[in-house]
Amino acid sequence: RILLNRNFGMGTLIATLYGFALYGDPALLPLFLQTLLGYSALDSGLAVSPRGLGSLAAMMVVGILVNYVDGRILLALGFAGFAYSTFLLSHISLGISMWSVAMPNFVNGFAGGFIFVPLTTMAMSQLRKQEMGNAAGIYNLMRNIGASVGIATVTTFLVRGSQIHQNYLAGNVTATDPTAMSAIQGLQSRFFNGGASAFSAQQDALGAMYRSIQQQASLLAYADNFRMVGYLALFCIPL
Repeated sequence: RILLNRNFGMGTLIATLYGFALYGDPALLPLFLQTLLGYSALDSGLAVSPRGLGSLAAMMVVGILVNYVDGRILLALGFAGFAYSTFLLSHISLGISMWSVAMPNFVNGFAGGFIFVPLTTMAMSQLRKQEMGNAAGIYNLMRNIGASVGIATVTTFLVRGSQIHQNYLAGNVTATDPTAMSAIQGLQSRFFNGGASAFSAQQDALGAMYRSIQQQASLLAYADNFRMVGYLALFCIPL
């Protein structure tokens, strides 16, 4: 019955969607950094750690603004900033620097601070004191469910997206495509000059081309997922 309260029902829905976006994004970044860019676990952690600094800074700012600014405006700003940070990450490439990951993470964490406090406050604002216990349980449960579904969804989409993009990319690597053949011949010459036999050089060139296709397909799948999380954040603004 408590979900029939408009503020609490809508707040719980938004918290579920936010949990999806909040935990789906961090699940992707360490995978991307370590599998495609070759980061160590430590470097990967350093690249995503500015998210916590952003949240810390935002909490101090929001603690002041919440007394003067409508909570709905703070929420809208938070989700807009969250979407902006994920759209920045959707432009990743295999040649980006650590700063290109750290800066969007700081924005992401800062935007999250504008969401968490106002959302919880407004969701509980119209409930009676005796309803608070059950309401907090339901609210946190749904946010955790959203997080679990988010992690499962983005990892599934990552695998499927990689397969789809690989099919598209591999379709252009044919004997009739001059660009692809030129690249393969260049690789073959490099391996041959490195001491490989003609047959081994050809096989190594094809293997290198296939690895490149797999990397680019995975990269595009990561970008698709970051973009999806950004659109989900924008969807929360009218709610």
